[in-house]
Amino acid sequence: MGVQIIPKTVSSLLRNLHAMAITITKADIKRKCMISASDTAYDNDIDALISDMQPGIEYTIASAYLNDAGNTRLQAVLKLGIMEILSGEFLQQLSREAGASGTVAIGGITVGSNADQGMKLIQQGTARIQPFRKPIDGLSDKMPIASTTSSVDRTFTTDSMRCW
Repeated sequence: MGVQIIPKTVSSLLRNLHAMAITITKADIKRKCMISASDTAYDNDIDALISDMQPGIEYTIASAYLNDAGNTRLQAVLKLGIMEILSGEFLQQLSREAGASGTVAIGGITVGSNADQGMKLIQQGTARIQPFRKPIDGLSDKMPIASTTSSVDRTFTTDSMRCW
């Protein structure tokens, strides 16, 4: 006799598996990018950006901070940092659209898009969540890196790798 799985149970498990700890909506991104709430031209792009990037960004944040739902100020800082990164990436994508990067300079005055604005937001958001990030590789700065190459016995330390 096989195990019977009820579809509703599988569906709820998958929903919980992909649930993000912090909720960021397209309205949040639009507000940060100064796009009118009534402008729906970029809604699908913003939704795709959130679903593509937010899980990866949340993965870099230590679970102790991410899951501390009772600390509303911490959650606000994390949400703002993630929102800045997502908004910055969206602005970078907009600046890569055809005709978006055109500027006109006359006598020291430049009129046109500010292509650096997205990168500045990404850097600001990254700096904001930096204190709460976990080490992805699990290695500290002082831990040596050992090579297990079969033909050569080498040990690499952090100091010897700095020149790379």
